Amino acid sequence: MIRVNLLVSSPGASQPSVLLPKEQRPAIMGLTMLLVTGLGVGGWWYYIDQQRAVTETSISTSEGRLDQLKDAMKLLESARQHKAELEERISLIDRLRTAKHAPVRMLDLMNEAITDGLWLMEIKQTATSVQIEGRAMSHTSITDFAQALQVSGFFKMPVEIVTTLMETVDEANVIRFVLKAEPAGPAIPTTGAAGAVVAGRPGA
Repeated sequence: MIRVNLLVSSPGASQPSVLLPKEQRPAIMGLTMLLVTGLGVGGWWYYIDQQRAVTETSISTSEGRLDQLKDAMKLLESARQHKAELEERISLIDRLRTAKHAPVRMLDLMNEAITDGLWLMEIKQTATSVQIEGRAMSHTSITDFAQALQVSGFFKMPVEIVTTLMETVDEANVIRFVLKAEPAGPAIPTTGAAGAVVAGRPGA
């Protein structure tokens, strides 16, 4: 019995074509992986570069705003300083105005506080205190006078009785006294010793 293999190509028949030879497949795969990796790295670097550009733009904008804020702070500080200078000038004007009227007010106050049997001889003023010298018929008159000055609010507490001395004036025994007081408000302008004030004479 004779068998014929029809599957075997006859001599001279063409071989089937192969798209990718086996020997080249590893190289092609390696090259493909290299290209994919390169594209990935390139894409990553492109993304990083874009983020860097955005960050630099944001930093530049922030620096511009910071410069604007610094300029605004300088203007604000200048305005505050100008305001403080104006407030200091206004305060100085108020103090000068108060000090200008202080001697008149002090004399009016002493005139109102003088009791019967007491009169003043001299008022001496310095930058921080006032010394009052006078005569009285009794220690009670001196004490009442000092108390009246003390509760007036014009002087700080206490109004000090520095000295008291008995002496004779026109054949009458009187008490010569010296009081010391410190103004509670702005210092009274010093213009030398105040003129003698005579009030509340004995028998008045």
